[in-house]
Amino acid sequence: MIFSLGWLKENNVLHGRLRHFIRATVLVSALCTGAHAQTPATVPENGPSRSGAPAAAQAQTPAAPAPATAQAAPATPPDAGSSPAVTAPPPTRACHSSSGETGRILVIGDSQAQGLAGGLRWLYRTNRNMRVLDHSKISTGLISVSFYNWPDEVHKLAASEHADVAVVMFGANDRPPVRVHGVVDQAQLANFTKIYSARVRDIMTTLKNAHIPVIWVGHPMVRDDEFSADMTILNTIFQDQATQNGAQFVPLWTAFSDDGHFSAYGEGVDGSKVRLRADDGVHLTPSGYQKAAKILEPLIACYQPDAAQKARSTASLVPAPPATAGNQPASPGPS
Repeated sequence: MIFSLGWLKENNVLHGRLRHFIRATVLVSALCTGAHAQTPATVPENGPSRSGAPAAAQAQTPAAPAPATAQAAPATPPDAGSSPAVTAPPPTRACHSSSGETGRILVIGDSQAQGLAGGLRWLYRTNRNMRVLDHSKISTGLISVSFYNWPDEVHKLAASEHADVAVVMFGANDRPPVRVHGVVDQAQLANFTKIYSARVRDIMTTLKNAHIPVIWVGHPMVRDDEFSADMTILNTIFQDQATQNGAQFVPLWTAFSDDGHFSAYGEGVDGSKVRLRADDGVHLTPSGYQKAAKILEPLIACYQPDAAQKARSTASLVPAPPATAGNQPASPGPS
């Protein structure tokens, strides 16, 4: 009994000490755990200023440079009434005669280009050293590429036809769809200018990369005033792209108008008054296309081979027949 009571007292003391030890351990563990849990959330006093300042600087950095805004200026659409831009004469260029015996003129475009190809054949009818490669196609244009994709076709022609110069003419089938109730909508005009300019640029750069100089012929005035205004929009695009891409723009506006007004008659290549415009008030007559070809003659001469230029000088001594419809093939085909 004495042993049991002594052992019990001793055991109670041990239990007491054990409880104190456990409590101390729990308290120390809790303190350590609490300190550890608070450490990630603790931010140094100078922390916010260091992390916040770069974020503010980065938010302000994109808005600082101004050149990005300045580059938007070229996207401004042309003014539909800027006729001086489409009537200015082509700039004078230094001639670069090509080597070889035969001069090859590649003609690209719509029905207007097809008529121009006939005028060029008439122009070089006595020059055996000049060939007109007529790849025009009626009822085509640059607005719709689903029917005939001219940019793709020009890529093929540039690779297959080793021409000395390319003569390009579009517009009759490309009236810009930019009018709302008869008034030009500036938003639609800007969108049209962007898309149409890209296709014109594609053709110019493709030919240029193939080392084929480009003479881009502007569309003449037509009988309908609104149609004429639409052609002015196109001519402005043609001239702008020619300036930017190393091509030569040749306007026909004043050559086929009478003091700024449409006229079906005018001076022919022989100096006499002849009919230059077709009944539709858009296309030219054979005499009109001969006149247009005559306008291009000094420009094409810059790219003729030496042999072709000598033949041209000899042919110039032979009197040319009158510029009548009888001298023009009714349906000119490819050479």
